Amino acid sequence: MSAPVSAGVVFGAEIVLPNPSDHLGEAFVVFHLYSGAPELIDILRAIAHRRDSTATPPDFESLLPAWVTLKAGAKVFTVAFLTFTAGLPSMPHDPAPVVAWSNADQWLWQLASRTTCADFPPDPDHADELLAGTVALSADWRGLVARDGAAFLALRADQGDDDPYLGFAQYYAHAAYTDALIIGMIQNTTIATLIDETALAFDAKDLTRHLARLETRVAKFRTIYWLRDASTHSHANDLLTAYQAQHHLPEKFDAVLNEIADLNRIAQTQESQRVGAALGILTVVGLPFGAAFAILQVLGANTWPDILIGIAAATAGTSALLLTRLGRLLLRSLRALDS
Repeated sequence: MSAPVSAGVVFGAEIVLPNPSDHLGEAFVVFHLYSGAPELIDILRAIAHRRDSTATPPDFESLLPAWVTLKAGAKVFTVAFLTFTAGLPSMPHDPAPVVAWSNADQWLWQLASRTTCADFPPDPDHADELLAGTVALSADWRGLVARDGAAFLALRADQGDDDPYLGFAQYYAHAAYTDALIIGMIQNTTIATLIDETALAFDAKDLTRHLARLETRVAKFRTIYWLRDASTHSHANDLLTAYQAQHHLPEKFDAVLNEIADLNRIAQTQESQRVGAALGILTVVGLPFGAAFAILQVLGANTWPDILIGIAAATAGTSALLLTRLGRLLLRSLRALDS
């Protein structure tokens, strides 16, 4: 930015298409917002719809072009970057936490979770789990990835435009590190879609074709987006891993793969049973007709009345065989597989 931006103002927006060939599909929108330190947590709480939040969040939809519409109920993931000119202060206007966190941990958790201790007092017995997504970036700053947000916090005073490091840190937060988190969000939404489509497999008219489409989508997803390394930058990879852990993405994806494999076994079994039942029906139908025409050939009977008598006898024999226990079982198998 060449000029300072007023607090609470969006100064940039990006539209990220996970599938560029699908111009009418869903996309991710990244808004870049500037805010002063005192207002930042209030704005984050307002975006998360916390109780008693006094700030007014930006009207994001009005900033988008007319051909873009925000999806109703879409979840907002926030990424906060915060520095102070005089070092890290104590948390303002918040009750003392009931856990033994450092001042930096308190700032990180509230920025990443968009939550104050008044909104959600952490349980002392499980407080460390809330900081499980902490990424140690350097002695100057630290990051934390929570379920619905991430935060980057300077641990020393910011020297402004002349700062030898925190300016680059802000650039990384806006660029590579946010990109790593977006990859995680794409993974999360795609895996959720795969879970839904897998759950509807038995409602599909053709299970085999449905599974073939699912396997194609899984193969493309694994090739393009199922990454454990977002870049050659190790911290970006750590952030992606932390996001995946927060949403249990490896476990969910493994469950989807196992479910698809089980459904494939079921589909193959059904196909084998269908083929077996069809062959059985062909045998039951073909045996009497083959025997009847063989007898007619041996007897030298080739007139139309003789042929009609043979067909009638074969039809009666087929009907008799279908009334047997084996015939009824074959018919039930075909009906069950087609239903």
